[in-house]
Amino acid sequence: MAHEASMRDAADAADARGFVGRTAELEAIDDLLSPATSSRILYVYGPGGIGKSAFLRAAARRAIAAGHAAAILDARSLPIDLDLLRARVLEAAGTARVLVIDEADTLGSALPPLRDGLLDALPESARLILAGRLAPQPTWREGGLHAIFSDLPLTPLPREDADALLAQRGVDSPERKERLLQWAAGSPLALTVGASLLPDSNAGDLGAELERRLTQWLEGEETLNIDPEVLAVAALTRTVDARLLAAALPGRSTRDGLQRLGELRVTQRLGGGITLHPVLAATIKERLKDESPARYRVLAARIVDHLATRARLGDIEALLEMTLFIESEQLRAIIGMEASPTHYADRPHEGELAQFARLNGFDAQPGWAAMTQFVALPGGVDLVMRRNDGVPIFFGVLRRVSDLPDSPLGRDLAAVAHAKGVDPELCFAGIVLFAEAPTADRAEATRISIGAFMRRHRVATMEAVIIHYPEPARRPDDSISLLAKPVDGPWEHEIFFSEFRPGGAVAFVERAVFADLGVAPPDASLADLLAADDDPARQERLTRVLDAVFADTVEDRRLRQAVEMTHLSPRRGEQECLDTLHVSRATWFRLLREARERVLAYRE
Repeated sequence: MAHEASMRDAADAADARGFVGRTAELEAIDDLLSPATSSRILYVYGPGGIGKSAFLRAAARRAIAAGHAAAILDARSLPIDLDLLRARVLEAAGTARVLVIDEADTLGSALPPLRDGLLDALPESARLILAGRLAPQPTWREGGLHAIFSDLPLTPLPREDADALLAQRGVDSPERKERLLQWAAGSPLALTVGASLLPDSNAGDLGAELERRLTQWLEGEETLNIDPEVLAVAALTRTVDARLLAAALPGRSTRDGLQRLGELRVTQRLGGGITLHPVLAATIKERLKDESPARYRVLAARIVDHLATRARLGDIEALLEMTLFIESEQLRAIIGMEASPTHYADRPHEGELAQFARLNGFDAQPGWAAMTQFVALPGGVDLVMRRNDGVPIFFGVLRRVSDLPDSPLGRDLAAVAHAKGVDPELCFAGIVLFAEAPTADRAEATRISIGAFMRRHRVATMEAVIIHYPEPARRPDDSISLLAKPVDGPWEHEIFFSEFRPGGAVAFVERAVFADLGVAPPDASLADLLAADDDPARQERLTRVLDAVFADTVEDRRLRQAVEMTHLSPRRGEQECLDTLHVSRATWFRLLREARERVLAYRE
């Protein structure tokens, strides 16, 4: 039987057919792929809506047609932590000769060290294509890089290519085409949006109508053939999948909404979901907040509630996404997880801590010898936060309280944890060493360290963080004071305590967002129902929730059974669960995840 093309094959073929123009730019790709060229790196740049992502997909097709394996990464879906970032990119590079990184400048200051790591790791035969909005920094041409590096600005489409794009989108009226060409000024995004207007539109000023279309289509006027509510959800989140859409818009057809969203020319697949063009998404979000604040609050609350459920089940990225809904400028400045343009997280180089301590005076402090015992815990220094020039701003070591060493600092940190009554498995304690650096550097390094730390330890339900700062005068107190308070007691070291109870870090962020939205947060105690214990009261309450959540259908009975075997006595082992339900391991974990999400989403 002949191989039948998949739906993805059909989508890729349609994308290829819809790509118009860029002849000269594609010649630059051919030159990069040529074995005779000295070029190894091509940096494509241009403003939002100029067609960078579409061009990169065309470049990847060009490479594949020439017989080269190609991999495309979207930087928005990559980890911020430099160590994890390097690993993810090198994993992709290991399977492809041509590595393509879209939205590269969203990596901020992590991009230069990532580039340097790739230069050392990639073979000479590899090719690297990147795209961003801004022109590449001068460092891309330093240290001999100029010999293998070239850049490629994407400019507006020339008239003949813009005309061809409109014709390909079905715009055949000469008058309408001319007005769209004048308004769009060569922007593929604007041309695509303009082509979606109904042919019989009678607007007197097409340019004004199209301008409003980019910012007001959530009003329900002349939309892109999609439910405005679905578009609103896409604008409020970095990536939309079926589960999130169903949670944000209960009662709607998730499948149809997601399909229509994916068909828009201003969206693209990202990981397991769909992302809306970031410029357009930001415009829609601000318009929604200004024009329909009540509607924004409802959608944001549902989205954050769903993200919190995912985070409680171990999805750290969902927790970090929640922080982007915080409205308080002060709190967002300390825990908002936007990528930093100036700092990044890294691991230390060999001998770097000793050099850092010497340059910043820590090795001259009376307790430094004892302090090094703590810093030398298994696994080494956990985090080094660097400025974009590579200079370290702080070193930090954090461990579970249950793993603290029997040292002077370790005993003090453990004593604080005991005094505060936190769970030693859900509380982290350690030391942070700040460099002598501007306050803004220290504050920004502190902000992004939180996300890096969460990704390393992956405990979204942590109850508290306990930290000692050997040089108190260097703390960025305006930031730290929002989360951390000094703890008085009979201990030798000055110690700061950050508490996230009740409910842990997820509930802390959830409460902050719901307070900004002006609505009551959901009951976070539902997470306690999924504890791994034999408490009769918990199991009785869980049974009542299961009665309310699951219907008497075949699928719901399977989901309920997954919860009962895992969280009610007698609990079963994994293999027994697989045998009982007659499912594979992958299906078992899918059932358990869906069942747990249903429980945590329950509202009385």
